[in-house]
Amino acid sequence: MEENEMKQIISEIESKLTGDAEKDAEIWNEYGERYRGVPGTEELQSEIARRIFSLASEEDDGLFSDIYNDMLKITDDDFAEACRLINLHKYDEALEKLFALCDVIRFYVLSDDTVWMDFDSFLDSLVFQDLYQEEIGNREIGRHPIHPSRILFTTGSLLIEMGRAEEAVDILKSLIDFDPVCPRFLFELGEAYKRTGQYKEAAQNALWSLKCAHTRADLARGYRDLAYCLSETGSFEDAVMLYMQSLHFEPSRQAQSEIAWIRKKTGISADGYNDEAIQKRCEELNIPTGISETVISNQEFLKMIGQAD
Repeated sequence: MEENEMKQIISEIESKLTGDAEKDAEIWNEYGERYRGVPGTEELQSEIARRIFSLASEEDDGLFSDIYNDMLKITDDDFAEACRLINLHKYDEALEKLFALCDVIRFYVLSDDTVWMDFDSFLDSLVFQDLYQEEIGNREIGRHPIHPSRILFTTGSLLIEMGRAEEAVDILKSLIDFDPVCPRFLFELGEAYKRTGQYKEAAQNALWSLKCAHTRADLARGYRDLAYCLSETGSFEDAVMLYMQSLHFEPSRQAQSEIAWIRKKTGISADGYNDEAIQKRCEELNIPTGISETVISNQEFLKMIGQAD
């Protein structure tokens, strides 16, 4: 849709507005339904969603129930269609839909007295509460109604796959805002940082992922990510040590290949790294050396109540 055509439609809608928030929201919603599924109208749909959310913010009750339910259904349908397009390798078309959904998330009106999250698992929610209790205080934790994590994760991953990691960074940082303790999400953000040469940010992200790690595989990936960043910034000895620590938790051809590459480049060998030396050096660098007590205690609690992941 051309910009002039979109402006013309917006002007047509505005000419019909009454000044009553609920009625005006219905008018915007009617036009959203009219152009739903029409190719090239994703930007128009985003603008319509933004206008409806803006009107809803003027009302004490938030979104009007009928429109609210319609928009959630549309969000689900559009995400399913985006996934279908990805499976068909129609990536550009999928991105149009995903970007429109990201705009819906951005403009969605929610109460300020609630911490709106979208946890990947029950364990994530428990870890979040323990690690962030001082920051969230007595505020209620609410599940975001759109479930934005699936949308933001898919968008960021697709952008990385398409070689557009720079764009993926902001999308994935938004994802972490909704679930800051999910290792899977943190690893994807770390991948975007690495591909854009932001090794300091990637290293900090890897350190945090180690504190949130749920499994030995999580730990292994976190150590590999951190080792890669150290290798890229010239800290080869510590990089080899962390690759060895990664192999302690999970076999990895990547880690073995990186150790071999560093040895060929610098002559540094992995032979001198035993468990005691690794433990001591990690303590010096303030790097976790196993699954945190916070995560373990929450895992044990879930087992006790029969809700382990």
